[in-house]
Amino acid sequence: MPAGSRQHAAELARRQLLELQAHVQRVTLAATLAEWEKKRSLEWLGQLARLGVKVLSTPRMRWLMLATVLRRLRRKLRR
Repeated sequence: MPAGSRQHAAELARRQLLELQAHVQRVTLAATLAEWEKKRSLEWLGQLARLGVKVLSTPRMRWLMLATVLRRLRRKLRR
């Protein structure tokens, strides 16, 4: 095999290896970002749930919510 041909084959193999490594890095990064997004979403839902529990633990808020629901039900029953 001539030296130029060997050098060309080595360069081609090196490029293929670099492309494969780049692909692995892109896939890994995409998976990592997806996992972070999932965790952030779960964290956000957890914070929303905690806020809801805090709001409902206040007697005045429970009374206001019940009064609002009953008022709307009463309006629907009148129609």
